[in-house]
Formats: sequence, structure tokens, C-alpha cells
Amino acid sequence: MTEPPGSWASAEYAAAWADDDVLSDLLALARRITAALVADAGIDVSTVVDLGSGPGSYIEVILDVIPEATAVWVDGSEAMLEIARRELARFAGRVEFRLGDASDPVRLDLPEAELITTSRLVHHFDEATIKDLYAWAHQTLVPGGFFFNLDHFGAAPGWEQRLRSIRPAFVGERKRDLPPHRHDYPLREVSEHLAWLEEAGFEPPAVAWKTFYTALIAARRGG
Repeated sequence: MTEPPGSWASAEYAAAWADDDVLSDLLALARRITAALVADAGIDVSTVVDLGSGPGSYIEVILDVIPEATAVWVDGSEAMLEIARRELARFAGRVEFRLGDASDPVRLDLPEAELITTSRLVHHFDEATIKDLYAWAHQTLVPGGFFFNLDHFGAAPGWEQRLRSIRPAFVGERKRDLPPHRHDYPLREVSEHLAWLEEAGFEPPAVAWKTFYTALIAARRGG
């Protein structure tokens, strides 16, 4: 019998997933690279929009590096909202929390931003939804603003499974038995995402970091 997938609506599941995130240390470098690239660009960042924020890990790094910035936390999970409120409590007054479907940000009336980030979200969407999200991000960013997608991506035939096989030796296994959450679509290759971002109007994007089948794609709206 197949075990039912975990649900982000479950407070117990969300807490267990966030508490035992084996990729936390691995992704920390990618998040620091994000903040460093934005700081190096010398742009004034007043607003950061983070889609699929979960416990708020991306926001935490950005707000630490850019003290003048405020952030909009966006996620569809009330359970994650409670976790994020605790994790981001030290940024009181600098984070706005919005419950909503991050797959359709057009409907969320989000503010114009200098920086849009997302982590481990987009691979849950189909091609049309991804393209719509990229188009929205380009439209929502101010000229010169940045979009970063830190996510899992497909690999050339045969390689994704090889990379999955060895990854636990480097990141460890979960300490508890936790059912996987739903994944309805196959991972799309990085090259496809790069092309879709250019189609959305971004300057040619770059892969700023990659380990196994997880990568950080950086894109900028022309000034």
C-alpha cells in the first residue's frame, strides 16, 4: 500500500519537515550568494518578496545582509506561517506575512520589489505555471531588480538518479520517518528554465550555484 503524501496543512508535518531539513546547511551557501550578489550590485533594496517562504530561511539571510530591507513572506500553509512567525520574530516590523497560493502571485496583489526570491517551490508547477510566474516576476521587479530561483532541477538522462543516490552521503538522512510531499511533475532541466526566463524578458540569467540536482538561478530585469 502506498503511503499518502505529507500535507503542508498539517501542523505536525510542517513542524517535522522544518525541524529536520537535511538540506538546510547545503542551501545556506546559495542563500548567502543571493544576498552577496544583490549587495554587490549596489542597488537600494526596500522590498523583498519571497514566494513559498516556508519557515522563512531565505528572508532571514536577506534581512541580515540588507538591514534597510523589508520582506513579504508568501506561502499557502497556515502551519508554516506559525513556524515562520517564530523564526522571524527578531525582524518585527520588517516582515509582512501573506497567506496565499504562490503558484498564482498575480492574484495576491504583491508590491513592486527590488528582489524576488523563491526556494524549492517552482518544481511543483507545470510548464505553463512556471512561465506565468517568471513573467509576473519580471513585471513586478523594478528595473535593475533581481529574481532568484533556488530549486531542484532535472538532469540529462540517467544523471538525476545517480545524483539522488549519492546525495544522502553528503547531506545525511532525516532523523525520523517522514512521508514525502506531493510532486506532480517531472523536474525540468536548468537549460529550460534559463530559456523561459529570457522569454519573460529578463537579461540572460546565470546559474550562480549548483550541487547535485539543486541549483540557484539568478536573473535580472534590465535597467
